Amino acid sequence: MAKSIDRVADKYELKLRNGRVPTRADGDVKRQVEQFKMGMERAEVMRVMMAQELCSRGVCTIWWPYYYDFGRKLAGLKRRVFPAEALLVEARMQLEVWVARGLDRAVLEAIACNCFELNLSGPQPTLAREPAPT
Repeated sequence: MAKSIDRVADKYELKLRNGRVPTRADGDVKRQVEQFKMGMERAEVMRVMMAQELCSRGVCTIWWPYYYDFGRKLAGLKRRVFPAEALLVEARMQLEVWVARGLDRAVLEAIACNCFELNLSGPQPTLAREPAPT
């Protein structure tokens, strides 16, 4: 897949230079292409890891795009700077959203644990704390 990532990055650079894709405000096309390529490589690594997990769980391929969307949501959450507790709360919220959309909770939890190192299994902790006696 490395050839296709390089090819996509080359095409992206060509589009940048021809003005078909907007450039960064500072005009640094080389850095923009490098960041694009790094993002493509991260996405490919995530796709391969998720495909292995989905194959091992016996998920039909027609459902894979939905599980990939869940993975992209978790990847976006992990890229942001969150405290660990807030990250888990947001990830659990996404888990509940995708379970409500009809995906298997056990598969989603396995993806979160094995691909993103997030343990979403078990009971969800309460967000509100008990007020201290005054």
